[in-house]
Amino acid sequence: MKKRISIVVLVILGAITLAMPALAATTISLSPPNIVVTEGQNFNVAVQIDPESVKNYTAKIQIQYPAELLTAESFTFGGNWMALSQPGYDLIDNENGVLIKTAGYPSGFSKAVTFGTVSFSTKKVGNGIIKIGGESVVLDGTNHNVFGNAVVQSSIIITASLPPAEQLIPPEEETAPPALFDILTQPEAKQSQRNLLMPILAGVGIIILGIAGYIIYRKRKREIV
Repeated sequence: MKKRISIVVLVILGAITLAMPALAATTISLSPPNIVVTEGQNFNVAVQIDPESVKNYTAKIQIQYPAELLTAESFTFGGNWMALSQPGYDLIDNENGVLIKTAGYPSGFSKAVTFGTVSFSTKKVGNGIIKIGGESVVLDGTNHNVFGNAVVQSSIIITASLPPAEQLIPPEEETAPPALFDILTQPEAKQSQRNLLMPILAGVGIIILGIAGYIIYRKRKREIV
């Protein structure tokens, strides 16, 4: 009887062990862990996987984010990853704030690598959390999940955007007042003009008088004769 009970217990424990992921050795991180941006700004979040020396081959990463605050614009895989674009394994759902990406690493990796980078844009002011979702798995060489669903998240603070800088409008050009030198020299210029005209007028007067005298002289001479 005791042997039967022991066998049943072992079977149950074995079933639980197979159903549960392998001892969680692999860690996932989001970088940066704290994000402060302004409304309307774009920013990136990198997803890194560290197998802790246990060789990993495949990763399915689910990222959850506040859809009312953020829009996932794109996802770029890191080097050497082969993406799996199948329904349920490749998704960007901005209505519900869920992103899922899946890829394999053909030769496996035993050191920390970048799985990919998400590009987000902000919608409005607010606070939220970007986190690794519960559907995330990382498989080792025997297809055991070596990621233990640990809490992985980045906090985000979205502040109001700064008002655009006021354009500097150059002041209207003011008409410069006439130079003091010009003001002082204007009367002198007029006086110079007068000085030049006086001799000319005098000369003309003399010529006219000479002509008039000559005419009178000729007239009288004719009367005498």
